[in-house]
Amino acid sequence: MSEERRTNARKRTLRGGKIVYGDYRFTLDCVVRDMSDEGARLKCEHLTEAPDSFFLFDPNEGILRRAEVRWRRSKEMGVAFEGAPINIHTSPDPRLARFRYL
Repeated sequence: MSEERRTNARKRTLRGGKIVYGDYRFTLDCVVRDMSDEGARLKCEHLTEAPDSFFLFDPNEGILRRAEVRWRRSKEMGVAFEGAPINIHTSPDPRLARFRYL
């Protein structure tokens, strides 16, 4: 049996998300299967198109989080979050305005 390496337990979820990359220009739809403050497990039909580093957008919360891929299997991947979340409603970055309508 594999050893648990997470410091925080992930909570099961079933919510839509978006993988955002290419200076916020490109998105891929995904499903967030479980999440913690440190990372998440994502399911994505077009997993091979996702880069190793991207932002995960949660449209329900209006939050972007920088994510690094830790593993990939079939149509799922595990990511670790880096840095503080970005709130699209309060960020001064004009490139994030389009996410208010996704």
